[in-house]
Amino acid sequence: MPKRSYPTMGRAPLPAALLAGLLLSACGGGGGGNPAPPTPGVVKLTVKDSFGAPVPGVTVQGPQGQQVRTDAQGTALVPLDSPTASATLSLSRDSFVPGSVTVSGSASEVKETAVTLERSTAPAGGSLATRSGAAPGVDAAGQQMSFEIELLVVDGKSQPITNLTAADFSLRACSPLASTEGHDCVDGPGSSPDTGYTPLTAQPQALALIAGAPLTPFATALLLDQSGSIADTDPTGARLYSTKAFVQGLGSGDQALLAAFAGMPGAAIPSSPLSVYGPFRDRASASSAYFPILDGLAMQLGGNTPLYDSIDGLRQQIATTLPAPAGLPKAIVIFTDGADTSCNGAEACRLARERTIAAARQEGTRLFTIGLSKRVDPVALAELANGTGGAFLYADNTQQLLPLYGSVGNLVSLGQPVYRLRWTINAETAGSLRSGAALLGQVQVKAGQSSFDIPFVVGIP
Repeated sequence: MPKRSYPTMGRAPLPAALLAGLLLSACGGGGGGNPAPPTPGVVKLTVKDSFGAPVPGVTVQGPQGQQVRTDAQGTALVPLDSPTASATLSLSRDSFVPGSVTVSGSASEVKETAVTLERSTAPAGGSLATRSGAAPGVDAAGQQMSFEIELLVVDGKSQPITNLTAADFSLRACSPLASTEGHDCVDGPGSSPDTGYTPLTAQPQALALIAGAPLTPFATALLLDQSGSIADTDPTGARLYSTKAFVQGLGSGDQALLAAFAGMPGAAIPSSPLSVYGPFRDRASASSAYFPILDGLAMQLGGNTPLYDSIDGLRQQIATTLPAPAGLPKAIVIFTDGADTSCNGAEACRLARERTIAAARQEGTRLFTIGLSKRVDPVALAELANGTGGAFLYADNTQQLLPLYGSVGNLVSLGQPVYRLRWTINAETAGSLRSGAALLGQVQVKAGQSSFDIPFVVGIP
């Protein structure tokens, strides 16, 4: 990523109102015959990310402890302590690497300075249905099950971490929470009760690193959740920044298309529930065409989450009016921070999801889901991915988004190394592990100094 830089943009006269206020303060409110001392200068600081987008809400702290925040345009006015002295300003914002800049001003002038802050990142991961062909094995009592899953693990720079051992993976025991709507441990058909389970061993009984295949070109549609809740889960626009990084990282022959979704009432995107900014583009044309759109999406938040309708609408457009280039594998990458809010009940949502999966499989479109925050529906996102040969990527915080987006290209072309792991669990209640149910789990991963959870779902055939 680009290094932090601090270019000076020049000087401008001090605004009259601010100059008058500073002069009045310096003179003690007026009166007296002594001339006023020189008025300290002011720094107009503009903070942007490494793609040039403004960063609002940055706390700027001066040498005497005074603090100001950048506005929606990423700017802040910082008064200096004296007309000639230089000052070091410290900059901080959640999900950004802290920065600093040394400035100096002249009396009664505004000095304009621009600063680039880098996004902070953290290791992350995701789950895939095992490609070994091994189905889960359930005993006759429906209480013990052995299963395989595949996990991808990447560092903060999206590079696969390939040196982990069985000791670095731990399957958490699961107990249903009374406060949770839906199921926490075993999601059964209909209204079956949830039940807890415990692994025979926390560490996997078997582990193998599966090498990635040679990279091949792909066609990927990026579908971004623009519902109102995004303002809370992604206040700094990390999903937009990560999308830019994905586009900029496209390889020769790769193609990308951009789309956004949000439902009424309150949706702010141009066309609700789905806005598609086609056609498919290569890296050069996608960057110039999609970056301004992504900047505009930062302010287009509102409405609910019509997840399945939006996937279906985008899939249909790809199949008809905005076709993917012939011969390229097709994928839709869906980012969301919540569950579908328009399918009207758990059973209706399940049926809608099954229809979406069946249609995507028929057309040869794999679905890759990226969930942000614990508000997502892991069963829905995992089933969309597992049922179409994709992957369910999970970010507990925005620092994990950029590494996950950076791994998608390799995943689409099956070039991402993954770990294949096997566990056996015992359920608390006999008969709960039956056909049609799904096991919900969390694997804790230790990668260097980092520790994080990767959720997964295993369907019971």
